[in-house]
Amino acid sequence: MHETDTDVVTTADRHLVAEVTDLMDRMVAVTGLPGLSEDRRRALERAATASDRRLVAVRMRNRSDGRLVGYAQLDQADPLDQPDQPDPADERSSYSVEVVALPTSDNDAVKVADERSAALLALAMDAFGASGGGRLRLWIPAPTEADERRVGALGFSVERELMQLRCRLPLPPSGTTDIDVLPIRAFQVGSDEEQWLIANNRAFATHPEQGRWDLTAIEERESEPWFDPDGFLVLEAEGRMAGFCWTKVHSETLPPMGEIYVIGVDPDFHGRGWGRALTRAGFDWMAEAGLTVGMLYVDSANTAAVALYRSMGMETHHRNRAYIATVPASPAP
Repeated sequence: MHETDTDVVTTADRHLVAEVTDLMDRMVAVTGLPGLSEDRRRALERAATASDRRLVAVRMRNRSDGRLVGYAQLDQADPLDQPDQPDPADERSSYSVEVVALPTSDNDAVKVADERSAALLALAMDAFGASGGGRLRLWIPAPTEADERRVGALGFSVERELMQLRCRLPLPPSGTTDIDVLPIRAFQVGSDEEQWLIANNRAFATHPEQGRWDLTAIEERESEPWFDPDGFLVLEAEGRMAGFCWTKVHSETLPPMGEIYVIGVDPDFHGRGWGRALTRAGFDWMAEAGLTVGMLYVDSANTAAVALYRSMGMETHHRNRAYIATVPASPAP
């Protein structure tokens, strides 16, 4: 009933991108979760268009119709995804893996998904070990107890946790008029990039991913179909960009959701309440666009930000966790 075939590929092409996109669309429809993160999707796109970008992909497909029902991707992360201080003795510390297993529609749905996830991860780790091994980061969205047991048995330990917080839109009235008086405007493509990079990299100077963006990184996002400069709000003060709230609309979810994609305030302007004002400005923009659900991701260790968002009525929807393990080198199969 659940017969599948599995293969491992080490190069990507447009056919693989199309297969994975179809699987991710079905994942959203069934689970409400996107499956692969934006970083892994971007890595797949890069590998399909650039001959120097490599990855390991494990495909699991139904024998009956040939469509993917599972997928694992292991790739060398973009420099923006690397930790601030990687181990200099470990040249492979920036490899990441994610696993997607489509639930079935019968009573064995959870069991089958767990079995598929385990098989996919094992194959990906075997391939990584055969290519030399090293430190490997595994992201799991909304991990279950079964996920925790499975990855723990493989030597993974929790490295980091992201909380997805959600709220109903529009937000209740705040009783403050800060938003009305702050000079907030829409981002201007072609002229604001340099100032935004300065403000962003200062605001996230100690962040493991967000603090080292460059022009290529922001231009990649500007080319995404979801990018809308009208929903990219910037705040100016003292002749420069002091803060920003970059929103993103997830039109594929039911109902569609608005996300605060990146929000930050230059450290020179901390303590003025502008983070709260920019958050509200972003959610207000989403509500005016007709969205009824807002969300964002925040590191659970960032207690100040978590407290701010909770004070605005946001609640935890689920938690994503990053796990880290060292995979020993093994003979090629």
